[in-house]
Amino acid sequence: MTSWPRFRVRPHGGFSWIFFTVGAVVALITGAAGLLLPASSYTPLPAKCEHSELFVVGGTDISLNYQRRALITEWNKSHRHATLVEVSDSTDLQHSQIKAMEESGGCAYDVLIMDNTWTAQFADSGYLRTLDDLDGLNDFFPNALQTGMWHGNLYAVPFNVDVGLLYRRTDMQTTMAPPATWARLIDSPVIMQLADYEGLTVNALERVWNSGGDGFTGEGGRDEKYLSKNVYRPLKEFATWVRGLGPDPREYHERQSIDAFASNTQKGLSSDERLMRNWPYAFSTLAAEPQMQRDGRLRFQVRALPGSAPRPGHPAMPARTVLGGQNLAVAKRSPHAADAEKLVEFLTNARNQKLLFACGGFAPARYSSLGLRPGRMVPTAVRVQKCSELDKTKTGLDETNVLNDEQLRELGQAVVTALPNASPRPVTAHYSTFSRTFRGCVVKMINNEDVGPRTFARAVRRSLDGQTASC
Repeated sequence: MTSWPRFRVRPHGGFSWIFFTVGAVVALITGAAGLLLPASSYTPLPAKCEHSELFVVGGTDISLNYQRRALITEWNKSHRHATLVEVSDSTDLQHSQIKAMEESGGCAYDVLIMDNTWTAQFADSGYLRTLDDLDGLNDFFPNALQTGMWHGNLYAVPFNVDVGLLYRRTDMQTTMAPPATWARLIDSPVIMQLADYEGLTVNALERVWNSGGDGFTGEGGRDEKYLSKNVYRPLKEFATWVRGLGPDPREYHERQSIDAFASNTQKGLSSDERLMRNWPYAFSTLAAEPQMQRDGRLRFQVRALPGSAPRPGHPAMPARTVLGGQNLAVAKRSPHAADAEKLVEFLTNARNQKLLFACGGFAPARYSSLGLRPGRMVPTAVRVQKCSELDKTKTGLDETNVLNDEQLRELGQAVVTALPNASPRPVTAHYSTFSRTFRGCVVKMINNEDVGPRTFARAVRRSLDGQTASC
């Protein structure tokens, strides 16, 4: 789900980033994992269906130590050679480029790494093969697996999951207790992703869902009265809250929000107000930075977003959060569909899901990858293995490049706590139209423009049906 405007490499003190310009040129990965070929060795994708190797297409690999690339390299040791094509670091551009290839009838791609909101559109358009015969499906988290379903068939399987988590600095001088409920959280100046892109859609949806408007994309929820009370009103309150943060936070994507969280001088935030809503991958991104460590410990903690307060006989519940993540699918016109399906199975098997988590910092999509039994979502039962325990070739990385046992357990427990209350964004073949319209209305509200409930309701209803609409 996530869009990353910059490409991250191992830092050598402070925050280090490499800027990419991605157009028609793609990055091809061969040889040792993590090696980007120089521009002179880029090769064009074949125009016809005559390529002998597999092409895996997706966004820029931002996993720690380029773990996604490492998995492709491991596959290449004993299978049909696969090349990872990184088309863009923007989710929107990934969608448009992959869609354009499939729409044109091309067969250059074999395996698609897709944001989990694309399944409905791509399956409905006939771009994907069904994967109903894959083994071990009961080991995937059910709500994550459901994002690969369309009209009763499985078209994609989860590669990694994303849930909204709350990050808190622990090295600030403060007398404030961390917010224990959603009501307390939304009264705090939390760092979020509020720029005009998918991140704003996600944060606005979470505000609506936790304010009683969780059914607004269903048939009953499209009623104007329902939209006005349960969706429009919370969004107006959200817009007022955003305006109170000042102009800078309205430009935050994922990277900028991480920078703001790590900074001690961010405008509009005092030293005792350092909270951030972000995805699981932000944990390893921050943990890898020397400035976020002190005496062998991290300067921050992570937990599930707080929801309801505990009541007699009822424990506290985490907040409703968007279930993001990437899925793997096999392109309908792949000339090597059987091998492509085997590659999907390989990339999502239990061991490689463990590697993706322990060595790459991405939340896995399988129970067993966190030491759990299918159907048993008990945070205290999470069991993890360090990167070097899973891959002996990476012995020695634990102190500098990957998370240790305690950190992996903390992140795993936060993910497992949040997952039962994580829901997919609206499941529709017109999701991209909905998202653009929905967040466009939110932007106008933030800018204090006149957006009435009737205009908002009409725009949302039309966008869910795939019609062009705006506030």
